[in-house]
Amino acid sequence: MLLADFPVLVLDEPAEHLDLPTADALTADLLTATAGRSTVLITHRLAGLDDTTVDEVLVLDAGRVVERGRWSDLLALPGGRLRGMAERERETDGLPLAVG
Repeated sequence: MLLADFPVLVLDEPAEHLDLPTADALTADLLTATAGRSTVLITHRLAGLDDTTVDEVLVLDAGRVVERGRWSDLLALPGGRLRGMAERERETDGLPLAVG
């Protein structure tokens, strides 16, 4: 898919079932390799995502968009869904949450 030069790519949980370091590395490599293309990344893993890797974030709940915007804007929302997911992931991984 990377070599075919499709104008739009949909990556649905590309790192599913991988250990965390491998999943994070694969996601980073895929985002680098798809730079300049329209790419939809569907993921529950947020590590490695920020304003430099994604243009827009859509947070879905029960199939509906509940948050939409820039990564940093959504992460800064007190009580926001993305922020809550990021905080839980950081706690699980033992990392601090960097906001702003």
